[in-house]
Amino acid sequence: MSLIAESAAPAWPALAPTAPARPRTANWGAHGGLTLVRDPGTQLLSVQLLGQLTVRIDDVAVSAWPSGRGRSLFKYLVTHREPWPRREQLMDAFWPEAAPAAARNSLNVAVHGLRRAFRDLATGPVVVLEDGTYRLGPQLGLWLDVDEFAHHVAGGRRLEAAGVPAAAAAEYERALALYHGDFLADDPYAEWPALTREHLLLDHLDVLDRLGAIWFDQHQYGASVALSRQLVGRDPCREDAHRRLMRCLTRQGQPHLALRQFQACADALDRELGVDPDPATVALADQIRRHRPV
Repeated sequence: MSLIAESAAPAWPALAPTAPARPRTANWGAHGGLTLVRDPGTQLLSVQLLGQLTVRIDDVAVSAWPSGRGRSLFKYLVTHREPWPRREQLMDAFWPEAAPAAARNSLNVAVHGLRRAFRDLATGPVVVLEDGTYRLGPQLGLWLDVDEFAHHVAGGRRLEAAGVPAAAAAEYERALALYHGDFLADDPYAEWPALTREHLLLDHLDVLDRLGAIWFDQHQYGASVALSRQLVGRDPCREDAHRRLMRCLTRQGQPHLALRQFQACADALDRELGVDPDPATVALADQIRRHRPV
């Protein structure tokens, strides 16, 4: 049982690349994944949206941010690509109650502030208006942690389905290394990121679950415990994760802690959902009390 809705497949809106996919190299860099092969003269715009916003141009952090609207506009642009958003779409997203002239003026002010924030680092304007749409400047190559996270999650699932758990685990580890917090954690009340935030969280929990199961199957009980604790910390009614914790702790010679975990599971289910544990969870606890192998 789970407090968070299950998702059979990732349904969050695809975040298309700014340009046709660039080739990846085997050079492991600071971005927790693969660096990009860039055309000469381009600058690498690195954006972290999982957790607190972090933006760099060629590894130099952007610190002189404009107003909150300017920052929000930038986040919207890097996550709404192909097609890029039209002026009217941005006006409706950020100034829905304003008259068209006032909304357009507010958008111009936000874009101006955004350009000023990057002027000492970028070789050209970071945001351009082209054919009625706003987009990143053509001199920028974009690395986005959300895209890289999705790349490694998909790679892990593909390798796991192919029966290569060790390689799948490596992909899942890379995905987890990128998940520094929920999507746009510094904008908790904005409406437009909510759906993407929820689907990315579901993917994060799924990776915790899948990797915890891989480590359990490989008898890496300490690693499985750590991941399963993260999982129930975010979704305390995940009985499958509680049961995995109970088995791991018992196999580590700590049945008393396994029974405490059972009680924590029962308390969470009663508190959050008003239900009792599943019979499978109760049966597992009974096996542990009777000192039977689990």
